[in-house]
Amino acid sequence: MFALSFIQNRRTCGGFTLVELVLVLTIAGVLAAVAGPRMVDRTAFQTHGGAAEIRTALRYAQKLALAKNREVCVTTAPTGLALRFEHPSAPGAACNQDVMRLGGNPSPTPPAVTTYTVTLPTGINLASSAATFSFDNLGRPSPNVGVSLTVGGSAPVTVLVEPDTGYVH
Repeated sequence: MFALSFIQNRRTCGGFTLVELVLVLTIAGVLAAVAGPRMVDRTAFQTHGGAAEIRTALRYAQKLALAKNREVCVTTAPTGLALRFEHPSAPGAACNQDVMRLGGNPSPTPPAVTTYTVTLPTGINLASSAATFSFDNLGRPSPNVGVSLTVGGSAPVTVLVEPDTGYVH
């Protein structure tokens, strides 16, 4: 008699079974993984990622100028920037040789070599206080003024190159 009343009370409680709970959590997880990222604006992430790429390229240009003991030029455009340096046979001449880096296919034979450019994502623009500037063989910006690069989007991020030291932040 006691067992029968226990079963009847359990039916009136109206709880969920373990199978129902697992099914609901699985559906919620799939929806969060598929639909969630499409509902979030990625512009802020792309802006910060683009600014990080610009900072990395400028730091590399400065270190390359120090290591090669020659001028490295930075040319900015609304969609990104490119690095070039002066040819060793023509010191003091305009930057006329592309800075190269490994790129392309992760494991080609031989490795692919491309020019060092940074291309920002679509909808993210670059504005610079100087369209072209360079780092001299001591790592200082030339002309010796601070350079401000603004990576745009909904919330722009500013990358600064300090005068005298060339510190990029």
